[in-house]
Amino acid sequence: MFIEGTQIFGRPSEGSVLLLVRLSGDDPLLGLGEARALCEARTGVADVVESSPPVGLLRCGGEVDLGALCGFVPESGPLVWRGSVDEFDPRGLVAGPLAIDGPAKADAEGFGRASPEVARELGELLIRAGVPIDVRRPRSILKALRVGDSVYVAVIRPHRGKWRSRDLRLRPFRHPSMLEPRLARALVNLSRPVVGGALLDPFSGTGGVLLEGEVVGCLPVGVDLDWRMARGALRNASWAGSIGDIIRGDARALPVGRADCVASDLPYGRMSSSHGSSTEELLSSVVGQLPRILRTGGYAALMVRERVRPASAEGVELLETYLHRVHDALTRKILVYRVTGADDRADVPGHGFRVPGPRQEAAVGGPQAR
Repeated sequence: MFIEGTQIFGRPSEGSVLLLVRLSGDDPLLGLGEARALCEARTGVADVVESSPPVGLLRCGGEVDLGALCGFVPESGPLVWRGSVDEFDPRGLVAGPLAIDGPAKADAEGFGRASPEVARELGELLIRAGVPIDVRRPRSILKALRVGDSVYVAVIRPHRGKWRSRDLRLRPFRHPSMLEPRLARALVNLSRPVVGGALLDPFSGTGGVLLEGEVVGCLPVGVDLDWRMARGALRNASWAGSIGDIIRGDARALPVGRADCVASDLPYGRMSSSHGSSTEELLSSVVGQLPRILRTGGYAALMVRERVRPASAEGVELLETYLHRVHDALTRKILVYRVTGADDRADVPGHGFRVPGPRQEAAVGGPQAR
């Protein structure tokens, strides 16, 4: 159910859903970008209706739990009402049955000292609608959020502590170049991951991107030239219960067939080995192989340092660019490419990978890796 206040947009079309997206304060643009990309991958429709950090509105082809799946989206849910502060009246908000999974609770933010009173009135609305209440372990939260002179009301699914189990310190194999899980998840989402499809990381390192890819429903496959990193990534995959695989190989001549999407953090600096190639050369090589790896319409999200120039290749277009500040001395650039003309001559059965056996040491370096 969606009730209009004073809108800057029309009603959602039949079969579409308006989602309120709560954006992370440290990078709201990246959060909105990955939310839109994931909605596009899951529902085929993703239009940004409003961008007013810390919130955004997306029109999607169906409901997607972005709060659970995105790195820079703490919470999200179907929009119930949007209007001005002067129009907002919790007591008369919903005229009919409220579509919300119980048990639930009510919450309000941004109203200052009036927030507890607004939350109480929303709670009474839930009770009148016959929704079971549980303030400690709710399945849903009817939440009112004030941003400036606007008020948004949405049904939120809580996901507190979703990153605790993904703490890098818990992994058996660690390296200074390890990617923060939230950023790895955003990188995966920007590649428009296909549920059940193959996600390729040409520079898999410790396997962080692969682990986040599996969380969103992909079959992860990594390639790395460094046998120590490849073995370490397998240790992390085994620890996490991953079904993915690692191939010891050179990203400059990828030893794989088709994939459904590509996501990778390219090596740079003293802590990462590029085996004599500059980041620019590695980026150019991978981008040039995308028409062979991906089908037409497939996406790749590749992360480099800010000063690295984007690469270009025939049959590939640069669609999006994001800058993410890690700290004062490091800003990363995410380049999102789309394949416009795949090399259909590639002789690859289905979209699988030629992996030499599950978890075989030969896949990560043979005798020298022992």
